Amino acid sequence: MTSTLVHGLLAMALGGSLLAAAALKLGDRTGTAVAAATFGLTGVPGRSVRPALIVLEPALAAGLLVSRTAVAAWAVAGVLAVFAVAQALAIAAGRAGAPCGCLGGRGRVSWSAVARAALLATTAVVLALGFGGSAPPLWSAAGALLVAVAICVRARRPDGALEVAGEGPALGTRPALGDGVELAFFTSAGCRLCRSLRPYAERLGGTVFDEADDAAAWTAAEVPGAPFAVALAADGRVLAKGTVNTRRQLASVLQTARARDAGRPERSSRRGFLATASAAVAVLTAGRTVASLIAPGDADAFHFCGHTYTTDSCPHPTGLPRIDRHGRPLRARDGRPVDDLGRLVDADGAPIDEAGAALLDPDGRPQPPARRRRVCAAAGKRYRIFTHPDGSWYRCCDGHVRKLIDCCTTSSHRINGDGALTGYCYAGRRVFCVTYFQTKVPC
Repeated sequence: MTSTLVHGLLAMALGGSLLAAAALKLGDRTGTAVAAATFGLTGVPGRSVRPALIVLEPALAAGLLVSRTAVAAWAVAGVLAVFAVAQALAIAAGRAGAPCGCLGGRGRVSWSAVARAALLATTAVVLALGFGGSAPPLWSAAGALLVAVAICVRARRPDGALEVAGEGPALGTRPALGDGVELAFFTSAGCRLCRSLRPYAERLGGTVFDEADDAAAWTAAEVPGAPFAVALAADGRVLAKGTVNTRRQLASVLQTARARDAGRPERSSRRGFLATASAAVAVLTAGRTVASLIAPGDADAFHFCGHTYTTDSCPHPTGLPRIDRHGRPLRARDGRPVDDLGRLVDADGAPIDEAGAALLDPDGRPQPPARRRRVCAAAGKRYRIFTHPDGSWYRCCDGHVRKLIDCCTTSSHRINGDGALTGYCYAGRRVFCVTYFQTKVPC
């Protein structure tokens, strides 16, 4: 009885993880494409890996849950071992923190992800060695489905486009985008996310405006960066807009526009930024063209990667909220680690100067190290609220994929008093402030 229970629980956990991984890849084409580039898969190989895994992972799960031989378990162990090795090699190549596509868009290449893949591979080996001659109990299949649903719900991505008052054309205006344009999709030749979304935009009846070929349209719409979508009424009025990272977010721009045109309350697009956009932000963003977007290292606290955040960035010891893969502060212009006092630090956390020499006190002794807390956690401590890093967005910045990460809270308090922004975080949390992580994935 005990052996049967263990067999069923192991098969349930492993099968559920495989089913969830496939489902999340199925629903996140963009995130999977970005993750493929992390492992050097671009072009045709990069486009092929997603459908291959969507077929392979459920097939392995099915074999694991119904097979009476050890073949399926050994196959699962081999595939997961390959995943673990691939991530370890990516870390060795300096791509730690890049998207891994492991379990949804929030997954990142890290030693913890390597350990998770290795643990699952070990579980498969245990099943192969200990229970190779018998199928798991029937209840394990139902349990695997429940495990998959639980993982998918936890890892779900925001569905609506990111609509910000100071970005793109103002609602109600009529930018010169041509007659009969219902959905304008702004793309750039160097944007991998744009290439993955372009076919879907065209299927929705969208008109594509390229950064180089349609510079006048980009200027007229004051587009902050690609991929960006604008939905218009029949008379050319802007009804909805926003940064989009997924097909569902792109579709939400159209859905929101149609709801607004019909006078219905919109459900998909997030409008929390609109009510509190300050005059200063409006002045800073008005009239900017793509050619004059703020440089990533020179932006003020409201801006990075050409993106305006009226909810404000998280308090950071050096200003711009750049973080490492663990969420700890980095200096924005060069990515060097800093402590909570804003001083450069070495690998041991000791404060150093620009040349790497130890900082000395007036008596000539090395200064003691200060704490180096995670930026989101430090923001929570400062404002006395619970915080947790959650929803994220991808942008192509300075030649590499940049991950914009929300610092979320269950509190109704905002860093700038904004009472909206309820759609970007998970488990009912709300955006408190924002940080970013610069990956090494080219774009």
